Amino acid sequence: MDQKELEQIFQETFHQYSDAIFRFCIVKVSNQPLAEDMTQEVFMRYWQYVREGKEISNARSLLYTIANNLAKDWYKRKKALPLEENDGHQDLLVSVETSPETMAVYQELLRVIDELDEMDRELILLRHVEGFDPKDIAELYKESPNVISVRLNRAVGKLKEHYTYE
Repeated sequence: MDQKELEQIFQETFHQYSDAIFRFCIVKVSNQPLAEDMTQEVFMRYWQYVREGKEISNARSLLYTIANNLAKDWYKRKKALPLEENDGHQDLLVSVETSPETMAVYQELLRVIDELDEMDRELILLRHVEGFDPKDIAELYKESPNVISVRLNRAVGKLKEHYTYE
């Protein structure tokens, strides 16, 4: 492939997945500037794959794998550093004008989601925010779709159990 074709492939992939990768990153690190940097790094690494002519059978899976690995690396480095001042979801933005009731529900859901373990949070994000099928999630985590479905059901059950909004 020539340079122009490679750039076209990259641009199409970027336009299709950049928002979803950013959302994934912001949920993983709870910090908007860091999530933006991670998203940029994901696509820089993806561009390297494309330029080097490596075969990419599933771009979406590759992008999420890169993002997940970057988040894991960040958490490993973070453990060695003092706690950051902004460690919660304060950087998450609500892009529409919302009522106080909607904001209360939003804050309560974030609180409950924060209480879930990391794997449960990721599964809920991938399935219910990003729209991944259990088969796609299984491929990302190198698990069977059945195992992922069971984990998803348990995660949703925990979410329902701890959600107290009336």
